[in-house]
Amino acid sequence: MDEMTEKQILKTKGLHPKQMIAFFSMASLYLFYYFCKYNIGVATKEMQDVFGFSNQSIGWITTIFALTYAAGQFINGFLGDRYGPKRIMLIGAVGSVIANVCFGLSGTLVFFVLFWSINAYFSSCGWAPGCSILYRWFPEDRWGGWMGIYNAMCYLGGAIVLPIAAFAITKWGWRGAFFLPSVFPLGMAVVFALFGKNSPADAGLETEWMPNDQNIPEKRIGAKEYWLAFTNLKMNIAYFSGFGANFVRWGLLTWMVKILVEPVADGGFGLSLGKAALISSLMHYGGAFFSLILGMISDRIFKGTRWQTILISFVISGGALLFIGQGSVILQYPMGIFLLSTAMFLAGGLIQGLQTPLFDLPGDILGKELGGTGAGIMDGWMYIGASFAGLFLGWWLDTYGLLSGIFLMAVVSFVSGLLSIAIRK
Repeated sequence: MDEMTEKQILKTKGLHPKQMIAFFSMASLYLFYYFCKYNIGVATKEMQDVFGFSNQSIGWITTIFALTYAAGQFINGFLGDRYGPKRIMLIGAVGSVIANVCFGLSGTLVFFVLFWSINAYFSSCGWAPGCSILYRWFPEDRWGGWMGIYNAMCYLGGAIVLPIAAFAITKWGWRGAFFLPSVFPLGMAVVFALFGKNSPADAGLETEWMPNDQNIPEKRIGAKEYWLAFTNLKMNIAYFSGFGANFVRWGLLTWMVKILVEPVADGGFGLSLGKAALISSLMHYGGAFFSLILGMISDRIFKGTRWQTILISFVISGGALLFIGQGSVILQYPMGIFLLSTAMFLAGGLIQGLQTPLFDLPGDILGKELGGTGAGIMDGWMYIGASFAGLFLGWWLDTYGLLSGIFLMAVVSFVSGLLSIAIRK
């Protein structure tokens, strides 16, 4: 009897097979969420060639995406805490696949904006509910490491989809970038439906760190609790630091391939689409790598305080962006491609990887019960930041040149790093 009881309790330091299945089925599904939102960056140049869209027109598509995604994040973390994160994640995955197919069948700017905004809402059903599942399945002193793995898998998805989308474009034109990647999240949604669990209680388990399932609130989260998460002072500083991080992140995601392939005479780097996609994908491999590293640093070196890791990441990322901003001059050196690739790995990798300590903050500051809600609000503010990387940054590139946009992102990175000092958590 004691042996049976032992098997039904999650240990604070150990790992249970059901714990691993719950986490990795959730994280793998969210990995494939990225197949339905990072694909547009590869298709941008081809769509402009076919339809004659300006950078500002493409900016409308990505700005409306970011604003709709932000609105979804403000409520979907809350809905996940209230109705169950698994349900919300499944709805999001299926909806995003349908929206991508409709986008690929469209042919006017109005319908592109419409279906990409629908995709934005369903895409916003993934991150915060996934954080909620993580908070419930692991003790607080292990959140940094597991958040790092979760974040790393996100960026791995972003890295993998770029060459897949580029391959699809070479075979079937720009529409292929929205059809082929959509197959993957649909298949993973079936796996998650079968094996995913909201909490240890759903799997018939108790936790050693909170016996009798005290880590799951008995009452539903309501408007009062949401307001507390929305107005918390330290969280608001974190929200605006995240705002800047996602402006830079989505600026690189939306425009970097285009900047790399544009002719040198037009302010670009003059690279082929295949080479540009591979170099750009390094920011996502960097994101995966630094997500793991920064999670461990914040847990083990800084003992659960996050701001130091966040600050260091912003500063190094900004410095790497200043280097990239030297433009085609870099490629004149014998190791120019290597230098550019390294800078992309650092700039994009750190700006994405710092989201590991950033998204530990909702659980640290607000606790498990409101952690998913806080993560959703944070991601909402972050995607308001991302919205400026679309229309505003597109206008900036048209007005001041492609490389000036890279310098602007460097400045935003430095300022956001300074904000993080005030978090002190």
